[in-house]
Amino acid sequence: MLSRKIIPKIYALPVLNKRHKRKTNVFLSIFPQGKGGGSNTFSYNFKKWIIIKNKADYNLVYNIGKADKAVVIAGKADIATVKRAKEQGCVIIHRLDEHIEENEDGYRQQKHAYIKELNKLSSITVYQSNFIFENLHPFLDYPKNYTIIHNGADPSEFYPADNSGEFIGHVTWGVGEKKRLDILYETIVNNPDERFLLVGNHDKSEYDFAKCANVTCVGSVKREEMLNYLHRMKFLFFPSENDPCPNTVIEAILAGVPVCYNPLGGTKELVKDCGLPLDKLQEMLEGYKALRGKCFSRSDLYFDAVARKYMELN
Repeated sequence: MLSRKIIPKIYALPVLNKRHKRKTNVFLSIFPQGKGGGSNTFSYNFKKWIIIKNKADYNLVYNIGKADKAVVIAGKADIATVKRAKEQGCVIIHRLDEHIEENEDGYRQQKHAYIKELNKLSSITVYQSNFIFENLHPFLDYPKNYTIIHNGADPSEFYPADNSGEFIGHVTWGVGEKKRLDILYETIVNNPDERFLLVGNHDKSEYDFAKCANVTCVGSVKREEMLNYLHRMKFLFFPSENDPCPNTVIEAILAGVPVCYNPLGGTKELVKDCGLPLDKLQEMLEGYKALRGKCFSRSDLYFDAVARKYMELN
């Protein structure tokens, strides 16, 4: 009979491709939930990409010790466990959507210190945007093996409607300072003739958006309901600053909704010619239909293209 010490070691051994029908075993360090959050949405899309669309080539495993490749989300993994997996031959892909700020509080300092230690074990570092690369690369002591891969979304879930919507839209799950809800509120007040559709947790902010006569608040919605609300928008107003690679912007573009964006952060890298910065709001109001047409060719934002880039990493 095998001893209790030997059995765990056997189960911890990586399953090599030749032993599981040449499939690649993939581990994701977070389990996706039903709503919001960039890392959560990424994990949701990746899980679906493997299980539904690519099960002939990949297995999704829930034990990193059984993985050929592990996608670790921004420090959300145990260092000792990741170290053991790497020693067993697992390729560690560290996906980063964090950025360093001046005068960070103790929580963020501790969080980023942990990410730095974990990144020393990575086989390759993946930055979500050039903005994150420029900010975080020096902090991580310039890892030699790295790449930049933007996020993506599923075009079978997010696709254009036949016609443009009538609202200026805004979507947010967080209500912190960086979401710049002050800019949103000021824009709503200064444009009483425009109708605004707000999706998310606006009721948890310091601004009473619901009292504005030109605002419709729908609150937090499930992922499968989001497309319906995007189709009601003529463009997305997105004032969040220093956002690394927002999924909401990607989903809006694939849904045929151009974006009026804050140029601070990684958002402008995603939008390209599918929108305009905040200071050109008037031009956005006049020309959103032409910008809408630019959204229809953005296959670079399809999650299939994103996932394949990850799976090609070594």
